[in-house]
Amino acid sequence: MDMGNGFARSKTRFGGAIDIESLKTGLRQLQPTRKPTKIGVLRDLLAVIDEMLDEGVTYADIADFLSKKTGLEFKANPLKSMLSKLRKEAQVLEERQNSDSNDTGGSTEAIPTNASHNV
Repeated sequence: MDMGNGFARSKTRFGGAIDIESLKTGLRQLQPTRKPTKIGVLRDLLAVIDEMLDEGVTYADIADFLSKKTGLEFKANPLKSMLSKLRKEAQVLEERQNSDSNDTGGSTEAIPTNASHNV
C-alpha cells in the first residue's frame, strides 16, 4: 500500500482538505464539562477559608457550605487534611521564592504559619 496515498485519502475523505485552524478555533470555544477538583477549589479559596477559620467558623460548617455550593462532597476531617497540605505547599513555594531571590542561595528565616489551623 502506498502510504502517501493513504494519508491523502484521509485528508480528502470528507470532500476537501481539513481546515486545521478552524478546528483549533472550534476546540478553543468548547466549554469545560468536568467538575473542578476539590483540591483545586480549596487552593483558590485558601486565604478566605483561613480567614473564616480565624473568625471561628468550623471545618464542618465550611465543608457543608462548599458541598452545597460546588456539588462536590466535602467532609470536615478530609477538608482539614487538604488545607494542611495546601498550607505546606504554600510554605514550600514561599521558601523557594525567598531562596531564589536571596543572593546567598538560601534563606535561614523561618516562615511563620498559623498553627491554630493545624489542630
